[in-house]
Amino acid sequence: MTAVREVHDDEAGAIGELLSRAGFGPTVGGLITFPRDSAAGDVLVAERGGRAVGGVCCASFGDTGWIGALGVVPQARRHGVGAALADAAAERLRERGARTVLLFATDMGRPLYERLGFEAEGSATAWRGTAGRLNEGIELRAVREDDRPAVRSIDRRATGETRDAVLDALVPLNGLVAERDGTPVGWAVTSPWGSGVSICATSLHAGAALMAAAAGGPGPATLVVPDANTGAAEVLRRWRFQPTAAGERMRLGPPVDWRPDMQFGLFNLFWG
Repeated sequence: MTAVREVHDDEAGAIGELLSRAGFGPTVGGLITFPRDSAAGDVLVAERGGRAVGGVCCASFGDTGWIGALGVVPQARRHGVGAALADAAAERLRERGARTVLLFATDMGRPLYERLGFEAEGSATAWRGTAGRLNEGIELRAVREDDRPAVRSIDRRATGETRDAVLDALVPLNGLVAERDGTPVGWAVTSPWGSGVSICATSLHAGAALMAAAAGGPGPATLVVPDANTGAAEVLRRWRFQPTAAGERMRLGPPVDWRPDMQFGLFNLFWG
């Protein structure tokens, strides 16, 4: 019998280690910091026989919510643990007001989510490499605190979501703003959770300029881009970036009016 409960305050290290063993690798502990510490997030753990065997994270953004980092240790798989975690996470997000639950699924996890009623919306790929330069007609500058309204506005246009909870947790703001004629047309910000650079822009030129600045070296960088943003993918291929991982965006509930062509770097493949 599988029981799902909230993670205890003193289990922060243990849940990271469990999800690492479940296949997410040693950096997952940093990635789950936001849902673990935020009032808008939850971390749930599954137990069988009194032992923790799986975990999942949730990030709530009002009408929408994300499930991420759902993992089950190898010896406990094929016993319904993953389904129990997904059901519990979706229910928690609905309790917080979500009409639509979103996630990125691996090839291994996709059949589970399809059985639970999730629908595929398009894949995203993690690309790794070193960028060239491309900023014709675009001015780049350091992001400032007074840019927060523009950051929120562009993010809402790109995602169709109100992700203020995660954006407001970026303190201080670190990254760049792209401007055309003095008006913000895109941004690239880093997070304290070790999950790379998030980039939103209103045009391919602005997005490519921000990608170039964010991944311009000296060492290789990773950018996670929706495959439907074909312009961004073509720029990355031109720079000889290589795909390293992929996930399928899936939803449970009404469609969200998102714009993949405005997304040039997702926070990660856990919650967009």
